[in-house]
Amino acid sequence: MLIGCAASPGATETHAAPVATTTASASAAPKRAPVVVALVVDQLAAWEAAERFDDLPKNGGFARLRHEGTYVRDMRYAHAVTETAAGHSALFTGSPPYRSGIVANELVDPKSRERVSAFLDPTAHVVTAQGPTDEEGIGLPGLAVDTIADVLRKTRPHALIVSLSIKDRGAVFGGGRHPDATLWYDTTRDAFVTSSAFSPEFPSWARFLDTAALQKMREQPWTLLDPVFVSSHARQPDAQTGESEVFGFGKTFPHSFAASTKPTKAFRASPRADQAVLELAAAALDRRNPAEPMLLAVSLSSFDYVNHFFGPDSWESWDDLLRLDAALADFFALLDRKVGADGWSVVLSGDHGGPPLPELPISARPWCAPGVHDFWQRPCRNVGRVFPDALRDTLEKAARKALGKSKAGSWVLGVASPYVFYTHQNLAPEKRKKLDAVVTATLLAQPEIDRVYPPRAPGSTCPPEADESLDALVCRSMSPSLTDALFFVTKQGSFVDTDYDLGKGMSHGGPYLFDRSVPLFVRAPGRVLAGVTLKDETGFGAYVRSIAALLDIDPPAGASEARAIVNPR
Repeated sequence: MLIGCAASPGATETHAAPVATTTASASAAPKRAPVVVALVVDQLAAWEAAERFDDLPKNGGFARLRHEGTYVRDMRYAHAVTETAAGHSALFTGSPPYRSGIVANELVDPKSRERVSAFLDPTAHVVTAQGPTDEEGIGLPGLAVDTIADVLRKTRPHALIVSLSIKDRGAVFGGGRHPDATLWYDTTRDAFVTSSAFSPEFPSWARFLDTAALQKMREQPWTLLDPVFVSSHARQPDAQTGESEVFGFGKTFPHSFAASTKPTKAFRASPRADQAVLELAAAALDRRNPAEPMLLAVSLSSFDYVNHFFGPDSWESWDDLLRLDAALADFFALLDRKVGADGWSVVLSGDHGGPPLPELPISARPWCAPGVHDFWQRPCRNVGRVFPDALRDTLEKAARKALGKSKAGSWVLGVASPYVFYTHQNLAPEKRKKLDAVVTATLLAQPEIDRVYPPRAPGSTCPPEADESLDALVCRSMSPSLTDALFFVTKQGSFVDTDYDLGKGMSHGGPYLFDRSVPLFVRAPGRVLAGVTLKDETGFGAYVRSIAALLDIDPPAGASEARAIVNPR
């Protein structure tokens, strides 16, 4: 067991999970209903925590988590599709995608051929503060397993369960199927909304954060919190090659919301979005019944959007991290006041990591220096971006050349990371084999693509999670129900363009450790050791198992066998 942060990420020595001691006076104290805050910082990579958190202020939120809790440097996902939906579902269910059924952020609509949310539910509709709408809502129709919130609801029916995020796919798993409230931000309405799949009405306690309040948050530009800190830590100038303008938001500080042509989307790519989510979290705490447990799931998405648009080595990424650190410190202090310093626990991790911008010069990548071995597998070569619509057209052209025109109008429905979707039609085995062959060959001819996998055979099984080979990671990413799709893996450093701002920014989604490894922090007075760093690899199931232990309930059935970072009572 290591104390402090002297551990080397490449070490192989094994250390047991910490076991906290409980004093006699604490044992004799009346048992209080637990308040557990499940935090997810979207795109928080293990490599960023390992290399940057030592430089953050000693009075910040991350320093407090390290001082008062246990820090796991390398929690790994067992799947290759390192996207938001797969990561959040894995965190809150303990199951990889092939068991949970959550295999992608987006699917391709058969009629429009446009990418759409994988969570659209035809039986649900959007619910706003003004009431239900006719618009199709979000649900969990594809989720095949229970979340920790589902287990809590069954075990303690009167528990308070609230889940909040800027993203719908960042909110739905934390709240499960029967939350008291699951809320996310809708850019088209400039307001937080929910779905009838989770509640027939918008909660009254959240109505204070309406469109007028959100607009007020955008009155002042985003400026640097500490110019000296940011300029001395960022490896690039304020405007680096490859950054996005974010629809007029600009490449340099200050960033004016008023100048943006799409201010609600610029809002997501700024610290103000996390501020809004944490304000809702603070209001949710006032709904707590001290006699019943509370699960407050908070997914903070600004870091993800900032890195998508500006890259993790940008001034914007460093400033957002600094502001996130300060916001967490304030939120923890609020928890002290509302619940008592010993009355709340936090489990914090990331849903995935991310690579640098493709344009980042090799000279600005210290892990690429001669003789350096990078444990996190960050790229030292620039391959580039995969443009999904252009790739769809290239594949369709090749398929038509080999097979002629399809009776359905097209062979390839579309591309949504990390899948190529076929137009649904019953093909004879020989024709399907030929289609697979030509699409696979065309994919592998692209300089950004490394491997292609056919659908999983019905009844096939995947290797145990100890197997981290690429074939095993991909197997655990694919659902057997996706029979009309091929799975492709990009080369190290390449990714599928998000279409947020075509040809700019970066994305994630690969099987490499810079995408697949995230940190884990557990702060729970009397239940975990304080000031401890665990350097060895830990399975992603440690997140949900730690939450379950703190709530004194069982983890979801089938959750990964990783060890909880919590002492049993």
